[in-house]
Amino acid sequence: MELRIHAVLGLALALLFTSAGQAAGKRPQVIKQFPLDERTVYEIPIGPDVPTTLMFPSALTAIEGANISANPDTPAPVLLAYTPGRYFFSVRAADPNAKAAVNVVWKNRTFVLRFFVSKEPYASVTFYDDALAGRSASLQRRVTPEVLLGLLDRAKSFRIVAQQYPEAVQQIEHAAPGDVTLYKDFRVTVEEVFRFDPEDTLVFKLKLENSGESEVIYQPQRLAARIGQNVYHASIADASGIIPPQAAATGYFAITGTPHGGRANLSIKNRVSVIVPRVERDASLVLPE
Repeated sequence: MELRIHAVLGLALALLFTSAGQAAGKRPQVIKQFPLDERTVYEIPIGPDVPTTLMFPSALTAIEGANISANPDTPAPVLLAYTPGRYFFSVRAADPNAKAAVNVVWKNRTFVLRFFVSKEPYASVTFYDDALAGRSASLQRRVTPEVLLGLLDRAKSFRIVAQQYPEAVQQIEHAAPGDVTLYKDFRVTVEEVFRFDPEDTLVFKLKLENSGESEVIYQPQRLAARIGQNVYHASIADASGIIPPQAAATGYFAITGTPHGGRANLSIKNRVSVIVPRVERDASLVLPE
């Protein structure tokens, strides 16, 4: 049975899985992580009363399956909830002896998953690109701009996804430290920080507050975090570069690995000072004579 998934069906099943997960909230949760390997058939235990959420590093290209349906009104041993464009989907057994299979296409690679009913179903499974989890000096060359954009999106949607799919964010470390860095006429607060371990990346959500009478202009691409004696420059940033007078603005930036390209393994509990390179709008260009 070929599976074609539609967003409206995924949304309906998302609500179904959320209520099922709440009903079985006391059951021990089994959390797993696996490296992505096209040569491996992944055997995933699932259950009838709890959803199993499967997460990939970025958005999926396609899902094809057998004995599985995205429509609860269509008989199938396993029900699936998926919204196209998402990096995760959820499955739940609709039959006590259910078995099903899906092929997931991600970055022109196909991964084979097999589902079966078990008394100890997985609550969530995170698949990571083994190259990203390495510890060599080429880490930053493997964490591409596309991967970093995906991490920013996951950080921005963290609260919404956590409400609808709690299992989908269990592998993301999260904190709201409230660290403040003071400047002459503005201040920067680290409202939230997210850690993505396979990519060795921290994403910071900033609140930039301008108490002055003039707008503050800064360079988002040159944002940096001072942690201890080390300075970690932004690997990606999403900020306007302007803080209006007597107002506040929100920005995001990420740091990845060490300045030399290896893994930093930084904790979200570290005290952080944010470096904001300011730009004076009236700066004049001096040309050599």
